[in-house]
Amino acid sequence: MITLAALLLAAANPVCAAPAPLAEPWTSWRQSGQAKAGILAQGAPALILGKPLTADLTPAAHVQFPVVLGKGAKEGHGGLFSLSLKQAARVGIALSGPAWVDVVTGNAVVASVAHGHGPDCSGIRKIVWFDLPAGRHIVQVAGAKDRSIHIMAADATANQPL
Repeated sequence: MITLAALLLAAANPVCAAPAPLAEPWTSWRQSGQAKAGILAQGAPALILGKPLTADLTPAAHVQFPVVLGKGAKEGHGGLFSLSLKQAARVGIALSGPAWVDVVTGNAVVASVAHGHGPDCSGIRKIVWFDLPAGRHIVQVAGAKDRSIHIMAADATANQPL
């Protein structure tokens, strides 16, 4: 007899026969560059909108995060990335695994405007959206269980009809 708990668990962790097709702005998610996440904001590798990276992380205790992290985020692994925008945009940061993600502009954390999961079987575990002004930002990833993570920044309006 199948229990309700078993059905809920199966729905939360689908068995994937094939990768799910991805819609814009995530169509390039399965491509990948390589990087080592920064431990300092200065010199942190750049995230380029629409270009995913598989990034090696560092034990979070060794990363000099520009803003104090929330409870539990100093555990596990983390790293820093830069993100430069020519104009203001709603930007989604997608991660392949469980971790905290914050965007820092100047000396302040930017509040997220939405968050959720990627499509089932896509490899995107979470997407956090931020309304960002033009300029340079730091993306901090913290509390990751794994030593590497797939990360991508995307503009919400990428390839959308005018």
